[in-house]
Amino acid sequence: MLTMRYAILMICAISSCTPSTPVSVTTEKPVPNIKLTQPHPESLVYQSPPPLPEQPNLPLAYHHTSRSGVIMSLVSFDDRTFQLRVADQPNGIGTRWRNAQSAAATYRGLAAINGGFFTPTGNPLGLLIETGTKRGAINRSSLGAGMFVSSPTNSAIIRRQHYQTSSTAARAYNLLQSGPMLAAHGQTINGLSKTKPRPRSFIAWDGKNHWAIGYAEPCTLDALSQALAGTSPAGFNINTALNLDGGSSANLWVGPDALNGHQTHRPFFHKAVRNYLVLIPR
Repeated sequence: MLTMRYAILMICAISSCTPSTPVSVTTEKPVPNIKLTQPHPESLVYQSPPPLPEQPNLPLAYHHTSRSGVIMSLVSFDDRTFQLRVADQPNGIGTRWRNAQSAAATYRGLAAINGGFFTPTGNPLGLLIETGTKRGAINRSSLGAGMFVSSPTNSAIIRRQHYQTSSTAARAYNLLQSGPMLAAHGQTINGLSKTKPRPRSFIAWDGKNHWAIGYAEPCTLDALSQALAGTSPAGFNINTALNLDGGSSANLWVGPDALNGHQTHRPFFHKAVRNYLVLIPR
């Protein structure tokens, strides 16, 4: 009996000595002291953003269309391929050319249009630059509100007040002042005349590389602005447009090299002018 009790006591003693499940203790490791250094500015490599898609080339072409009741004839061109040059007659009206076609022939032009206004004595009514030679003076009236400017690399239409600050004007090789403006930022121009419809000449631009010179059948300046601003009569959306001398001076000639070319537009009673814009290869 004692032996049995002794055995039971021994079993209880052994079971009470069984170790409990150990508790896992996590100790945080010390954070190493890492010294951060900024790269030297000269070691940084600047990566320019990807280039914008290149604007498609605009074909040299003749367009005859109507917008807002205004009948227009235009020549579209791309100024990466072609450019307008001023063709002036410093010795007076008609001393070299009687019309746009004869002016174009002198420079082997592909198209031509009459240029800016002139005084009764035949002097330019505004500033012009013909292949680097400056003539006339700034015209502060509405007939000198804008300027067509062309440098050896690009062209633009600018407002008169931006002439002194324009980088293109600073490098102008050809410049013609005229007016009023017919469109700006794709919008019509307020305050233009709604009376006296007559033939009109104009130049239009999309703000990039696409251009047109154009002739409009008799219309008012306001109607022409409505017909041009933000529209696409020549294969591109017009952002900016400038009025040229009109009435009996208006004259557009389009040579056979333009798609659908070999066209002439001018009033029946046409008069000679002081200067022209002639389209030639760049």
